[in-house]
Amino acid sequence: MIRNILLDMGGVVTLQDADEARRRFADLGIDSGKLVHSYGQTGVFGAFEAGEIDEEDFCAELSRMAGREISLQEAAHCCLGFKKEAPIDRLHYLLELKQKYHLCLVSNTNPFVINDHCTSNFSSDGRPISDYFHSLLLSYKLKVCKPDKEFFIRALAADNMKAEECVFIDDSLTNIQSAEALGIHGIHINTNEPWREKLEKILSSENHA
Repeated sequence: MIRNILLDMGGVVTLQDADEARRRFADLGIDSGKLVHSYGQTGVFGAFEAGEIDEEDFCAELSRMAGREISLQEAAHCCLGFKKEAPIDRLHYLLELKQKYHLCLVSNTNPFVINDHCTSNFSSDGRPISDYFHSLLLSYKLKVCKPDKEFFIRALAADNMKAEECVFIDDSLTNIQSAEALGIHGIHINTNEPWREKLEKILSSENHA
């Protein structure tokens, strides 16, 4: 029986554009090509998403890389380059699912992104991302990033969920494999691919077996 639906953010809930994020960093004089990726970050960006450094430390490191002072606003603008839009049909579907299932956002992300998304800026309906989920399970708060299995262990514990009662949607195959190793049902999609049909198929299969 599936009781919990776990969804990645970029490329799943929202449309993602890593190239735009890289362009914004480049405009500040920062070569982020080896650090900014579609499926997880490395270096200072990875440390930021893992909660190892805070916003001020992140800006200080960006300033060192750029050779000039980078403000919090400039850093936030770069990080928000990942998001293109949140398709309204997906958001409305999440509200439908929320009536029947426990919905969790499970994302490698950082405070700049979440602080923006938890405002009316997030959707064309003027609703924050928190309206669409029961829980936001975020890497910088859990202090670990996907695909580390510890991320999923902590996420499950945070909401007292059983792995076999969860289905997880992500556009990173490595993340899916890590979750499946713990007994979570996985749905791998291509970045920005619609996923409703795949989810409904597994919900029908698992809940009507």
